[in-house]
Amino acid sequence: MAPDSDLSPILGDDASLEPLLEAVISGRNQPLERSETLPPDAYTSEAFFKLEVERIFRQDYLCVGHISQIPAEGDYFTVDLLGEMLVVVRGKDQVRVMSRICLHRWAPLVNGSGHAKTFSCPFHKWGYGLDGQLLGAPLMDEVEFDARTCRLPQFKSEIVDGFIYVNLSGTAPPLAERLADLSASVAKFGLADLVIGGTHEYDCAINWKIIVETFMECYHHIAAHPDTFERAFPARMSYIEDGRAGWTLGHSPARPELPIGTVSAGFTPLADLTPTEAHEFRLYLVYPYHMMSLLPDRVFWFCLQPEGAGLTKLQTHILVRKSALEQPDYAETIAREMAFLDLVNGEDIAVNEMQQRGARTPSATVGRLSHLEKAVWQLADYVRARIER
Repeated sequence: MAPDSDLSPILGDDASLEPLLEAVISGRNQPLERSETLPPDAYTSEAFFKLEVERIFRQDYLCVGHISQIPAEGDYFTVDLLGEMLVVVRGKDQVRVMSRICLHRWAPLVNGSGHAKTFSCPFHKWGYGLDGQLLGAPLMDEVEFDARTCRLPQFKSEIVDGFIYVNLSGTAPPLAERLADLSASVAKFGLADLVIGGTHEYDCAINWKIIVETFMECYHHIAAHPDTFERAFPARMSYIEDGRAGWTLGHSPARPELPIGTVSAGFTPLADLTPTEAHEFRLYLVYPYHMMSLLPDRVFWFCLQPEGAGLTKLQTHILVRKSALEQPDYAETIAREMAFLDLVNGEDIAVNEMQQRGARTPSATVGRLSHLEKAVWQLADYVRARIER
């Protein structure tokens, strides 16, 4: 690969990125039956992570939330993403993703989540509307200053199937068009009408790609989840479909001898499904890292915030129908499902942290992939295509 002059701000004094890029890109166009992982350094190198930030994360759409988190005008939640401190807010006319940093002297206007009519800076009480426009700045009347010219930076965003995505560069083409076939695939589940039943949060000493790869392949059921998944959803029965533009889909069928209701937890069903659909869970990945597992009566939604080569914040949510909240046994059912989700997450995180440590060793090298790891192969090609230019 020819030297890349765009790398100088990323490389600094670290000359190790160029040979790593050559090793990464040399694996392109591998057929699945001869496919290998990305090099271990692609999971541990901070220089490579910085390149991913610039060429993948800032250029593509990243999922930051679900519309149910802001049902009413004035509802908001905050996200810290790749150095940006964001607020996602439902205004009078639309949902916006904006910087939440005061234009005066940079104090965050708000943290966490809640409801507001305006945002007021805790430092000097500058006030902003829900559209980001500065409404007032106390004691600024003796200097040359026009509040009408001040508006919080707004980032390009789209809502697709109820999920809120942001594009930090503002240059990505429309997302809904790219995901039109995905929207058709999930239409019957009514994802935009679901609500969050519960959330787990984890600080993971793991590269973001390892989390995505593990979510999308069921090969690891045989060792990481012998009781939680392998007994009912054996690895050998799983399969990944061919990739589409921007997303891919995996299937994990239950053993055929198990009753059809095995896959349900007891919530209100999400859709009328065929017997085959009702006897599996579907694993969706919207690149780079929006992940959701669709089951007959609930959705497991994984939301990532990559923070470094070996550090990722992970939120895992359960989405259910609003009517499920009225079920007499809802509290017990959601508690049981949240406990199960935490157990499975713990199993994955434990083995993923072992992988991350192993990837740092001098003996680590590329690994050969199974046909059950087709999604790992697909993700590697996604990464290669976006870092090579």
